[in-house]
Amino acid sequence: MAEQPDQDISRNRQTVGTRFLWFVAGAGINYLLISIPFKWLSKHTGLSAWEIAGCSMAVSTSVFFVWNYFFNFRTDSRKRDALVRYLLAVGLMWLLSSTLLGWLKHQNFNWHIDIGSYPLDLDIVATQFALSGLKFFLYHKWVFPLPKTNATT
Repeated sequence: MAEQPDQDISRNRQTVGTRFLWFVAGAGINYLLISIPFKWLSKHTGLSAWEIAGCSMAVSTSVFFVWNYFFNFRTDSRKRDALVRYLLAVGLMWLLSSTLLGWLKHQNFNWHIDIGSYPLDLDIVATQFALSGLKFFLYHKWVFPLPKTNATT
């Protein structure tokens, strides 16, 4: 028996909600994957802010490439069919994120908020926030589109 269209719509809404929750949870992990290498490279190397931003974003991008491709986003598309779109989206987001973070650090804004004894780097938060809508749209709609609903009853 075919599923009812109302059930398909409900399932897609749940999927969008689940994707969004994972996306938000990933932002916290992503922050750590960017900030820890950034702090370490700033302290232990003579690299410029631009180079450190690119390296830090590369750490985050590498981890989340595997996570998103194999675990996070589910789709009707075969993984290898989505791979080229995913590589393009990842490359674009790495370039935009590295450029924005490098620019913020080069401007030496040093925006931060102390949460207890931990200084939250607002340059990294601003970078993530500024590009999050584009990133979610790219991944959700273009790279890993939701399964098509069955409109026939």
